[in-house]
Amino acid sequence: MTDLRDLLRRAATAACAAGEALRANRAAWGVIEAEHGREVKIGADKRAEELILAALSYDNDYPIISEEAGWTRARERGDRFVWAVDPLDGSVNYLRGYPHCAVSIALLDQGKPILGVVDCFLMQECFSGIVGHGAWLNGGDIRVSAIDSPARGILQTGVPSRASDASMRAFEQRLRTWQKVRMIGSAATALAYVAAGRAEGYRESGSMIWDVAAGCALVQAAGGRFTTEGAALDQPLEVAASNGLIPLPD
Repeated sequence: MTDLRDLLRRAATAACAAGEALRANRAAWGVIEAEHGREVKIGADKRAEELILAALSYDNDYPIISEEAGWTRARERGDRFVWAVDPLDGSVNYLRGYPHCAVSIALLDQGKPILGVVDCFLMQECFSGIVGHGAWLNGGDIRVSAIDSPARGILQTGVPSRASDASMRAFEQRLRTWQKVRMIGSAATALAYVAAGRAEGYRESGSMIWDVAAGCALVQAAGGRFTTEGAALDQPLEVAASNGLIPLPD
């Protein structure tokens, strides 16, 4: 296996290039191509993905699971190492000029995120980290917060696109438990904020691995913890993360 720091540099270079292209071409690329309920697909997703897949695939044969393209090398899904890519997390935010959107790239080891890059290109903030080695924001060290009570903490969350009565009751309970609840529309960014100590917890149902893998790696690399529960890498997940002092949100 290539050194993890080399792989992080590869991911960061790919994310940065895609982020720069997304920022430079927002007027031209921010065109809705399809709508499915509350979900939208815009041209920017596919264009950024093409840049990332080419960069990750060059001289590297790890399979990739990506939001738009699905699996590459699909016959080898049992490989130990897999890239997980969301070329544009927060498409509606990007479309509307709301700055919380990101390029998200992670490397999984037997399904577990071990390194991640979340490039919040409109904010010019690039988060990166390797589990067991540390996490960084624009090259400077970051660490989860020292807050140890939900009553004094911020929870990052979202409402599932296909929310059930049970999930809405759980959402209401979170509103009552935490000091503040934030919904910024980008799972990758929300998790990066937990890693950076800007929030203490994250909880969401129905996320996909490419939405959360990089952010989960960042949280653990910065001293926090996370869990993901799902039937397979390409199926919806239950995701929870915290700074490690506060229990994982229900």
